[in-house]
Amino acid sequence: MRYREIAVTYDNGQSISLVGLLATSGSTTIFEYDDAWIKRNIELSPFELPTGKRIHQLDLHRMVASTFGLFADSLPDGWGTLIMDRWFTKHGINKKDITPIDRLAFLGSHAMGALCYHPPLREENKVVTEAVSVGEMAREAYQLFHGRIEDAGRLLAQIGGSPGGARPKALIGISVDGSTFVSGTELLPEGFRHWLVKFSGAGNLHDGVLEFTYNQMAENAGISVPDRMLITDDNGVQHIATRRFDRPNNRRCHIATACGLLHADHMAPTLDYEELMKVAWRLTNSAEQAEEQFRRASFNMFAINRDDHSKNHGYILSEDGRWQLSPAYDLTFSTGPGGEHWTSYKGEGKEPRIANLLAIARVASIHEKTALAIIDQVKTAVVSFKRLAKENGVPEKISAPIARQQEVMLLLPPP
Repeated sequence: MRYREIAVTYDNGQSISLVGLLATSGSTTIFEYDDAWIKRNIELSPFELPTGKRIHQLDLHRMVASTFGLFADSLPDGWGTLIMDRWFTKHGINKKDITPIDRLAFLGSHAMGALCYHPPLREENKVVTEAVSVGEMAREAYQLFHGRIEDAGRLLAQIGGSPGGARPKALIGISVDGSTFVSGTELLPEGFRHWLVKFSGAGNLHDGVLEFTYNQMAENAGISVPDRMLITDDNGVQHIATRRFDRPNNRRCHIATACGLLHADHMAPTLDYEELMKVAWRLTNSAEQAEEQFRRASFNMFAINRDDHSKNHGYILSEDGRWQLSPAYDLTFSTGPGGEHWTSYKGEGKEPRIANLLAIARVASIHEKTALAIIDQVKTAVVSFKRLAKENGVPEKISAPIARQQEVMLLLPPP
């Protein structure tokens, strides 16, 4: 079945409200807010899709995945899209005929965040407590990823079809004591919490432990990061799991990315940290949150995390309509496209300097003394990489080249 109109609802885990209707006709995409939602005055996308305006028509010159940024945030990247495409092919739908509305309908109530899409394409069951094996999930995920099987199994299609990013991953429940894993993207049984597992691939067995190490460094730098753990499968491979910040205690929170909020193209390096500083101020009206954004910009620069595209900057909306930065995610070593950051520093993507950071701080009225103190804390945290990597079991052949590149950044002269 193909949809040309779909209802968008907001599910906070306790009640469901109609947000509006999303429709396409030919090359035109329209979203119309429901009057009752407008009266609530909760801004889900304040810059590009404000609720003060009832009807919005997509500007085709500023497309994000051919739909509004608010809904493009629900759509996964490479891994989730792969699972979707295999499902559509299995059901006789040609890939070139799949629309964003079809993909949103595929997600139904299983999208990340609080937005849901009705009617769903697939039968949905919110209470799933089937035991799962992380090792078996990883093997099936990479068989699918490398084309050795044609379509995802029932379980993998359910728990792996929503997350963003390129690496295979799954949404599961983990018991409080960390001993038991169950499938489930919505309601979980008592004593379980929502987690996202990223699978370390056969050719990249240490991806998980490296990302785990980067999360430790970021936390030491004063950055908010999710709870995390390493899960060792039956082959001895370690996979990183992070606590889902959009599913606290079986509730749902609305999340957004810079990509969705700004109607940006995350496949193009068009974002600058100067712009992110302005977004932090406009969304949160908080000096503390602006400093957190600056801290993340500093960390990505010194730790050499250049995979800082617009979907890797997140925000979360509280029930009373207040925004804050989400916990930082997808923190790991990355050389970036052509050795550059996806997000530039006052226009500099390849060789940003401390002067660039200080110029970014001034955009948010962060005093230079405060900015330099943040930079010092970040640098101290990054210096600990070699020690943490060794403690976590990252092989020296992997950690040593990373440490050498970090040392070049850490020895940058003052402005």
